[in-house]
Amino acid sequence: MKEKIKAIKQKRKINQIEKKFEREIKKSMQLCPMKPLTKGQESDIKAYFKKHFGREVPTYWHQYLYSRNGLYSEKYIPASIYNSEILYRLNTFKFGLPYADKGFYDTLFPGFNRPRTIIKNVNGCFFDDKHSITKEEALNVCNNLDNAVIKPSLEGHWGVGVELFHTENGYIPELNTSLQNLFLQYKKNFIIQEKLEQHPDLAKLNPTSVNTIRVLSYRSNDEIKILYAVIRIGRKGKVVDNETAGGIKADINLQTGRIKGVAFGNPKEKTMPQTDSGVVLDNYSIPAFPSVLEFVKSLHERLPYFNLIGWDISVDKNGDPVMIEWNRAAELSQVAHGPAFGEYTEEILSVVKREKNTRFYKY
Repeated sequence: MKEKIKAIKQKRKINQIEKKFEREIKKSMQLCPMKPLTKGQESDIKAYFKKHFGREVPTYWHQYLYSRNGLYSEKYIPASIYNSEILYRLNTFKFGLPYADKGFYDTLFPGFNRPRTIIKNVNGCFFDDKHSITKEEALNVCNNLDNAVIKPSLEGHWGVGVELFHTENGYIPELNTSLQNLFLQYKKNFIIQEKLEQHPDLAKLNPTSVNTIRVLSYRSNDEIKILYAVIRIGRKGKVVDNETAGGIKADINLQTGRIKGVAFGNPKEKTMPQTDSGVVLDNYSIPAFPSVLEFVKSLHERLPYFNLIGWDISVDKNGDPVMIEWNRAAELSQVAHGPAFGEYTEEILSVVKREKNTRFYKY
């Protein structure tokens, strides 16, 4: 009886999550012209998910994505089931928070190229790149910095709280505040790093932001597969490349490492053939792209509890891949790329059907 009640509660929670994302997609559909699906296409979508996922899904996700990029496919993954079930069956979420803490990247990814940590605050405790230090020592280390970046280290979202700054005797001109006040503002769980000097070919896309390659990787049995890669580009004058800050995305051909076609922004915007800085996107070569993909595969091997990961990778001035962060719940870039799981869609949906939903773990 208890198990039955538990199952009912879980189903109710899943329905609530799905309805939340369905409301969001319906709002997005109002912002751009919609192309109708044929009755045959709607029937194919419902049959596909009934066969491979175990139940039908609403077809307006497919209609929205088809309307944005002109590419029809029954394999598009609705954000409602992705965020309510797929993520939590592919990834073990009870390890989500501690593993996602940027303060622990040194431990999780030793030897991998990352922006240099100046200081970090983990649960109120300060560290330099090697040792525990006092708050006063942390302030002293940061008293005079050139081109530093501060960001939340735990549960940061969409570039919120990311600030580029420098200090002059403890004063921050860009923010018109003191370093002491900055520490008070962020309270705890934040990290200060040297600003990455990105590869010139990435900087051309937008010089004010670190432009990252979002790579979605998937563990298929014991092998890491690359599902897609998109380039994320900041807008003129912006520090971050996130879509919520106006950033744009364009698909990258996995074989050639070149951008395919145009970039996409928010639903109100038309497709963009070039960046704000005037770079034509189609066929633009991403530096060190094969190395980026191998880098991601090596990184993913460090996280056996997570089978689907979104990676934010840049390339430094020397042409070496740099890990910026990993995402255990990465948003799918289906507008820019097309169906997120591609040839692995049926395999992933079959895994989802048999695995438990780790959203409901009790810690």
